[in-house]
Amino acid sequence: MEDLELMKKKIAEINTMRDALKQGGGAAAIEKQHEKGKLTARERIDKLLDPGTFQELDIWGTPLATGFAIDEQESAADGVAVGYGEVNGRPIYIWAQDATVMGGTLGNIHARKITMVMERAIHARIPIVGIIDSEGARIEDAIQYYRFYSTESMVYYQTMASGVIPQISLIMGPCVGEMAISASLADFVFMVRKTSYMHVAPPPEDKTPEELGDPSVHTRKTGCCDLMAKSEEECLESCRQLLGYLPPNNTEPPPIVDTGDDPNRRAEELLQIVPFDAMNPYSMQQIITLISDNGEFLELRRQWANNLITGFIRLAGQTVGIIANNPQAMGGSLTLDAADKMAQFARFCDAFNIPLVWLADTPAFLPAVDEETRGLIRHGCKLVFSNVEATVPQITIAIRKLYGGGQLGMPGTTLGGDLDVAWPTVQRGLMGAEGAVSIIYKREFASIQDEKKRQQQQLKRTGEMQQKFASLEREWAQEFIDPRDTRPFLIKALKTLSKRKEERPQRKHENIRL
Repeated sequence: MEDLELMKKKIAEINTMRDALKQGGGAAAIEKQHEKGKLTARERIDKLLDPGTFQELDIWGTPLATGFAIDEQESAADGVAVGYGEVNGRPIYIWAQDATVMGGTLGNIHARKITMVMERAIHARIPIVGIIDSEGARIEDAIQYYRFYSTESMVYYQTMASGVIPQISLIMGPCVGEMAISASLADFVFMVRKTSYMHVAPPPEDKTPEELGDPSVHTRKTGCCDLMAKSEEECLESCRQLLGYLPPNNTEPPPIVDTGDDPNRRAEELLQIVPFDAMNPYSMQQIITLISDNGEFLELRRQWANNLITGFIRLAGQTVGIIANNPQAMGGSLTLDAADKMAQFARFCDAFNIPLVWLADTPAFLPAVDEETRGLIRHGCKLVFSNVEATVPQITIAIRKLYGGGQLGMPGTTLGGDLDVAWPTVQRGLMGAEGAVSIIYKREFASIQDEKKRQQQQLKRTGEMQQKFASLEREWAQEFIDPRDTRPFLIKALKTLSKRKEERPQRKHENIRL
């Protein structure tokens, strides 16, 4: 009985100490965090994971002595909570910086705890989510223990995990210096409006850190942010939603979800969305939601390079990556930012066994001096390389325009795709009929002095060219499909291609022109 009582006493003592450590910087620091509209590290973990599934690890870790005054400060769990849990019943590893303890600064034990779960996630072949809320490196540790456990160890394991397990960074506070590079090595980066920011270099005197690294900057201009949430709760819920689309690792398929949506459902509305006149825009997002299960579409990087649409849908419960031109922005033209956006998304889907569907409506690459001088050729190479490199099932549907270089960007069967079909609204060729006529019959038109006769001849030649293009469109497409049948067509095609396998030449890695 003495041992039993002693055991109970020891357990009670351990639980008391553990509960104290879970309070982080204490009640006052927690209240200050809440006043900023922010949750604590463990509150965030609890909201992200299924209730009661979080198993925290290494909570007893304390900072190494530095010889500086900082050694006298309380440092519960060295300012970071790490462990594993479940999202929708599926396991993940997770770490969250605790801003109530030393501002969530990155010390050596802090970094060691993070790299420990990164390594464990690779071994377990399950996704990892990092929640960043840190004022940066802990200077005292960096001086005393330079390069011991630091951002360098973190980025090493992140690189090892790339293409092996999904990695997600949730930036829910400051993310500065080397941590900004580390966070952006993840497959997806989410930020929270008004309460998060991210930058590498210190801000100039005329700017605050919040202004330099504002989420809207990374959402609209830099492309570093995949999704900007209005609140922390929305950010965490969006992360749960994203994880639901993804496989645990690169050797397994994404989960099949019973959505209850009829795989043979036709969408009558699709008959009226796309105008035959290529000058008239329409909503490509509407097409996507009409063909997806229950109209659900998780769009990523919506505000950056918005002439291209990327995101995940389900078809008969299966995860599918969608890449679509947006005729409401630049007429769906391809730009260097759109090339980067497509390349990264296509490579992720290919790495994690997610089929790709392209919905094409593009006049090709944007003819602009600024685009050319900023490296459109190099960025365009990344786009083409990534598409050809993919070995997952690939289906292209030509919705309307598909001219010139657009056929490289929205690939068909000649670039390794499996199916290349079209809607009746398709307009395909090296260029539009008007452009082809202006080049081929340039001398003929120049020889006609009468303006009215010249215009009549131009209309005649354009009509003839349109007829020629129409016959070519029938040859280019493997099949024309009724827009209403797009959903059942894709579902049947993906079922046929579900065991697709394509061998490639053995090599260490490709040499894409980055």
